[in-house]
Amino acid sequence: MEEKEKNVHAYNYSKDSQTLFYKKSSETNLKTLFYLICQFIDIDNVSGFVVDENNKIMKYNDINHNLFDDDFFDYYEKNIQNSNHHIEKLQEYFSHDNNCFVCSLINQNTCLGYLVYTRSKEHGDWSNVDKDKLNECTHIYSEFLLDVDGYQDSYFEQSIFHKMINNIDSHIYVTNPITDEILFMNNKMKQVYQIEEPIGKICWKVLQNGLNQRCDNCPIQFLEQNPQEAYIWEEKSLFNQRIYRNYDCMIEWFDHSTVHFQHSVDITDLKKASFEASYDELTGIYNRRSGKTNLEDSILEAKTNEKNIVVVLYDLDNLKLTNDLYGHVQGDHMLRCIADEVKKNLREQDVFFRLSGDEFVIGMYDCSTSVANERMRKILHLLKKRTKHEHLKYQLSFCYGLYKVTPDNFLSTNDIITKTDEKMYEWKKKSHLKQAFNNMKNDDFLKKENFDYNKDLLYDALVKSTDDYIFICNMKTGVFRYTPAMVEEFDFPNEVLHNAAAVFGSKIHKDDKYEFLNSNQQITDGKTDSHIVEYRALNKNNEWVWLRCHGHVEYDDEQEPAIFAGFISNLGKKNYRDILTSLYNKFEFEKRITEAQGEFSIMLLNIDDFKTLNNLYNREFGDNVLRIVGQNLQTILSKEADVFKLDGDEFGLFIKKSDNPNILNLIFEKIQAFVEQQHICDNHSFVLSITAGGVVAPQDGTTYLELLKNCEMTLQYGKHNHRGKLSIFNKYILKEKTYQIQLIHVLKQDISHNYQNFSLVFQPIIETTTNQICKVETLCRWTHPHFKNISPGIFIPLLEETGDIIKLGKWIFEQSVIHLKQLLECNPHISMSINISNIQIMEDDFSTFIEETILYYNVPFESVILELTETAIAKNAHKTIDTIHQLRMMGIRIAMDDFGTGYSSLSLLKNEPLDIIKIDQSFVRGLHDDSFNQAFIKLIIELCHQINLLVLIEGVETKEELDLLLPLLPDFIQGYYTGMPMKHDELLNLIKKEC
Repeated sequence: MEEKEKNVHAYNYSKDSQTLFYKKSSETNLKTLFYLICQFIDIDNVSGFVVDENNKIMKYNDINHNLFDDDFFDYYEKNIQNSNHHIEKLQEYFSHDNNCFVCSLINQNTCLGYLVYTRSKEHGDWSNVDKDKLNECTHIYSEFLLDVDGYQDSYFEQSIFHKMINNIDSHIYVTNPITDEILFMNNKMKQVYQIEEPIGKICWKVLQNGLNQRCDNCPIQFLEQNPQEAYIWEEKSLFNQRIYRNYDCMIEWFDHSTVHFQHSVDITDLKKASFEASYDELTGIYNRRSGKTNLEDSILEAKTNEKNIVVVLYDLDNLKLTNDLYGHVQGDHMLRCIADEVKKNLREQDVFFRLSGDEFVIGMYDCSTSVANERMRKILHLLKKRTKHEHLKYQLSFCYGLYKVTPDNFLSTNDIITKTDEKMYEWKKKSHLKQAFNNMKNDDFLKKENFDYNKDLLYDALVKSTDDYIFICNMKTGVFRYTPAMVEEFDFPNEVLHNAAAVFGSKIHKDDKYEFLNSNQQITDGKTDSHIVEYRALNKNNEWVWLRCHGHVEYDDEQEPAIFAGFISNLGKKNYRDILTSLYNKFEFEKRITEAQGEFSIMLLNIDDFKTLNNLYNREFGDNVLRIVGQNLQTILSKEADVFKLDGDEFGLFIKKSDNPNILNLIFEKIQAFVEQQHICDNHSFVLSITAGGVVAPQDGTTYLELLKNCEMTLQYGKHNHRGKLSIFNKYILKEKTYQIQLIHVLKQDISHNYQNFSLVFQPIIETTTNQICKVETLCRWTHPHFKNISPGIFIPLLEETGDIIKLGKWIFEQSVIHLKQLLECNPHISMSINISNIQIMEDDFSTFIEETILYYNVPFESVILELTETAIAKNAHKTIDTIHQLRMMGIRIAMDDFGTGYSSLSLLKNEPLDIIKIDQSFVRGLHDDSFNQAFIKLIIELCHQINLLVLIEGVETKEELDLLLPLLPDFIQGYYTGMPMKHDELLNLIKKEC
């Protein structure tokens, strides 16, 4: 029960589908007793009503009124004249469709009426244990609810009701609302608070410590003003430091006075479990599941507010080695120390969570990449000082990667983390050598020996052994020394510069000058001891070249900055090869396109579902696949194109001018021939699929950025519409992709604005044997003033691609359950089908969300049907089937939608746990002159019935189609002919007419 529930009425409170009906007494007494009885008995699916001594059936607020129709009341009053036959007649009447159990309401040797308990036969016969419990309930009614005069406190102490609440494993006590004197306290509460005789004592004096007046959060004042309501709240007891959820109300006591009644449940362990479910136990930060959810919300908020988020992924250095050498206690200390230092340097709106064993994710809200990099560098510097201060034998450090999420970025959270991981992984590989060198300084790795060398010769050796430019700065004087290669490349006056800021600063591109100067100023001011900064500089040939400067400050014995030195990499010279594949990289790709003249083509290739390969095996396996693909592309395309390795799992092709106008298609045919071969890596076979996008210059663009943008757009269009094929840029793709981007942006805005413009409609499903509505299917609609006629077939796949279907899907499910609850009040046998995306069912907490939502709104699990597509079940079979098993264990039914449209339909029927098969409407079209479709539908229906599966045929639009289908004996029919999708109120009226 959630805290927002402030008004709980006795006649609609239920537990595990129980509904009990009472005769007399005030509403608050009914409410209290009903709540307690639900705590006391444990019998599923019980309905009940009271027959009084005058043969009148008591009905309360039309709860489940359709169980007892008007015909029954007429029958009862006409046929039951002799009270001796009451039990027999009642059992006879209700035993046709239900299991019936009748108890006499006897008080003071007088029969005042009868309690009739019923439940559906599908839930089994009443056991002796069940009957004992129902008899106890009947005694409680007899003694307490039938409002017999003359009840005394002494009699109450001997009553079954008194015994019952004394045995409940929670706290119950009653007080005088005026004096706060305790009138009653059950045994459990006496034991916990160690009070033997609480009666007459002031509650706040004995139940709290150190108070001299009524508790500040006492609900009595609220209840006095709202006597018909219940108040639900939580408090931490000052007596034993336990957390309790309290259910308070005002009731009429046995002397007819109004008293304060409280039932308290100890939820300390529940709170702890809830915390543990959302937070990492070791570090105290969000765990993977809750962290990803909070990151998704933060990204969505940032997009709504036109802000950037920089996502950081960091991975601890040498955690495994620390565990092996010093034990897991020290490894845990490393994890905690680094997490603590990160937390201290984050802002309130930032998100921080543990992704896996030694990987952590940070979402820095409204932040730039340079600021995020500066903050991470500061943390590394603080960790270095902490290592020294604590005299640790291992270094507190990590590698990290940064990825900026802009408002126009529509990648899913998982893809964003993958992109960040790739950035971190690149740095980690490059830092291995440096880390190994640092480790060698540790006594535990290598015993120190006296070592002397000539520093001038060392400098000369380093200069000659690297393509990078080396720089050294004397921090005391500000004088810089650069290598001869850099002096020549940038036309410096000398190797040694006294005014390096003026000389070198004048060659920095104006758009990069602030970043360059600010980064160096941070070093000068002592705010950081290292930096990595990229900028463009003008060389002697008046060409802009990209440089990456990686520098570090060392301190003297007085902890004053002494020397600043490092490497400047010319990205156009050093980084022209990809380390993994040895192919030309993205910098060379840009250079080749920028320098190209005349007509040429470029193509981008993307390995489909590459992430699945990494997840299936590991990242090393994925790297080997990239290496295999890269080498083969270079071999088979050596005459037609130059091959480049770009970011992630993308490759680029540069194709010179060709006399053959069909050159792009011919090249992709060669790629397809390679793709269709058998592929083996590390003794594992794998399936390969490549999607490509191509552009032709100059007709599709004249600059590198324009061509790359159009080519990426074409690739994305191909991945969405023509997976595994080549798409060539045209104006239609440009228009389509631009429209799609705008559409996604508006959809995301509406989701973030409390699902604005989204609504639900409901289509009836007819049972063929009764020709009545037995089920309804929930259908989502989106209506926007600027986007007309956008069907679910368009916006649902887009939201699946961006990952937003998860949030929308939860809203659809919760709203559907709310509507289902109202429908059940009219027809308790109705059920609702709700469509589930394969993206949703792959979420770790999917089944938990479904269960919690159904329990919260208190609808029967068997009234819920989840519809999954055939593709969703087949594509992620192992995880999906596990989840389906969990759902069916709860009582939820599973329907396979669009049956017959996939390649694996029959095997799914044989192997997977399903309840209902929905034959796709494509088999209904043209049914009257298509003998194959008729034979197919008949075969599937017969096959399904043999294996106890129900069959629903969807898309029935004409009477002719219905007449052809009914002789085939399907279980259910759905379509425009039997019922159009309609609003909830229209459906409710339709169901009421049938009832």
